[in-house]
Amino acid sequence: MKSGVAVVGGGWAGCAAALTLAEAGVAVTLFEASRTLGGRARAVELEGQRLDNGQHILLGAYEQTLQLIARLQPATTHEGLWRLPLTLDQPPDFSLACPRLPAPLHLLAGLLGARGLNWREKLAAARWAHGLLNNTDTPDHLSVGQLTRSQPEKLNRLLWHPLCVSALNTPPDMASAKVFHDMIRAAFGGRTHHSDLLLPRRDLTALFPAPAAARVIELGGEVRLPCRVTTLEAATDAVTVGTRDGSAAYSHVILAVAPQHLTGLAVAIPQLGPVLHGVAAYAYQPIATAYVQYDPAFRLHKPLFALTDGPAQFVFDRGQSHGQPGLLALVASAATNLSADWVDQAAAQLQRIARPGPPRWREHIVEKQATYACVPNMARPAVRTAHPRIFLAGDYTAGPYPATLESATLSGVQSARALLEQL
Repeated sequence: MKSGVAVVGGGWAGCAAALTLAEAGVAVTLFEASRTLGGRARAVELEGQRLDNGQHILLGAYEQTLQLIARLQPATTHEGLWRLPLTLDQPPDFSLACPRLPAPLHLLAGLLGARGLNWREKLAAARWAHGLLNNTDTPDHLSVGQLTRSQPEKLNRLLWHPLCVSALNTPPDMASAKVFHDMIRAAFGGRTHHSDLLLPRRDLTALFPAPAAARVIELGGEVRLPCRVTTLEAATDAVTVGTRDGSAAYSHVILAVAPQHLTGLAVAIPQLGPVLHGVAAYAYQPIATAYVQYDPAFRLHKPLFALTDGPAQFVFDRGQSHGQPGLLALVASAATNLSADWVDQAAAQLQRIARPGPPRWREHIVEKQATYACVPNMARPAVRTAHPRIFLAGDYTAGPYPATLESATLSGVQSARALLEQL
């Protein structure tokens, strides 16, 4: 007998979908293959410390994600996230700080006051940004490299291209100009606080997936860990979900797995053929994070710095954000050609801005398929599928953002709401 709704995948999209359904009074079962919720943004344990499989920054524009976190942890949201006005410090070459002015004046003022640029470069950046924010459309076929071609080389090297790599996890010559444009407009074209950087103060699983799962259970739902879904059989009146422990029929299913895992689950469902064909064309980009433990007395002058001329784009002081003194996280996005000594190279980048002394230990994590490559003319499916009982959720579904936590939570909520319309 069919009962309730199954959500397959316990990442941020799946947890957002399950939470939305449970709060609407639907009996939901959340399946996650791993022992840890969060998918590609989850907690890991290294050297006896609770860390993350990749260091993340949230933007103030990520309203869906921030609303979910605040709803689950209203009294402690300020403790879970550290809000900082946008500042990009790349000592000694460049520094940009956006003052608390109405958007987009704060960006224009920040560009005009940036250190490391001459006045010609500042005016070029301000004019270009103003034009971008006032232009509502960018052709789908353009790359970020083409979009920024008119900008001085120094601006692209120090500002626009690093922003592209960190936001889209895709090299500028490959990255979608349209999605980059949408990100810039979301961060700088709305309210001033939309461009704020929010640093997690707790591990990524504890920030949202774990509280969401706890709420689902509190509302009568079920969370099954570790429980890999191995088969799906779709009929007109139910979808049967199979695991190694058996199978059960559900009225509807939300598939909240990463796109590279979708084919293995849905290959036997002909109505999903066009979706599977589309995602089969996706390429993927890695993100690498090196954790380096220095003397606990060491701390950076600020909680994060941008880095140049090397594999890493950012360094984070987790002593300041997570209460892990002396622990730094060095992040390399779009890290397709990392050399074997990339951690040494990243440590050398750090030496240009700080002298932390000898490391006590070093570990690194490389998520080889951290995100899809966000390229021009990319086909991203809707959350509804051709099968009326099967829905999709994930950062790859249609939406304004690239593969971000906001894309994941938005799709999870949208998928659940589309499903609720059929109940």
